[in-house]
Amino acid sequence: MYNLLLDSDALIKLTRSKAIFRVCEAFNCLITNEIKEETVEEGKKRFYPDALVIEKLIKDNLVKIRDSKRMPNIKEETEFSANFAGFGKGEKSVLRLYRSARNSIIISDDSAFIKHLESKNIPFFIPADLIILLKKLGKISLKDALYFLDGMKAFIKEEIYNEAKKELKEA
Repeated sequence: MYNLLLDSDALIKLTRSKAIFRVCEAFNCLITNEIKEETVEEGKKRFYPDALVIEKLIKDNLVKIRDSKRMPNIKEETEFSANFAGFGKGEKSVLRLYRSARNSIIISDDSAFIKHLESKNIPFFIPADLIILLKKLGKISLKDALYFLDGMKAFIKEEIYNEAKKELKEA
């Protein structure tokens, strides 16, 4: 089973669309302490309802936390770190987790982070890709896939939404 390494942006979008539950059933979903801090602790301070859902997912062990302090540090000269200083602690912790977790794919919708991942040939999916993948694997129906995609429509680029919708209907 693949480990999905979720950054804050992806975790929030998947949670708001309600797709996170099906994603967690199909894959091993991992986050770092920093991602928990950004999504749960900061989210609760701002009264974001998704923060409570994410907190429950963690409590129910559907989303697992990996202690980033036990992961190797990424030095500026490594292959992972070009323009590394421009990332927040969440993205940095996800990269450290990637180095230490086998069979892992990073899930992000942050365009600067994605450009970095592409430049370093680090595997990744955007949240809409996961919905397509769940449909292709037979884990969800077309109706559910479209429902989840519509749930994240307000949070993703229109082009991404339209491409994903088209791909789902052709699958």
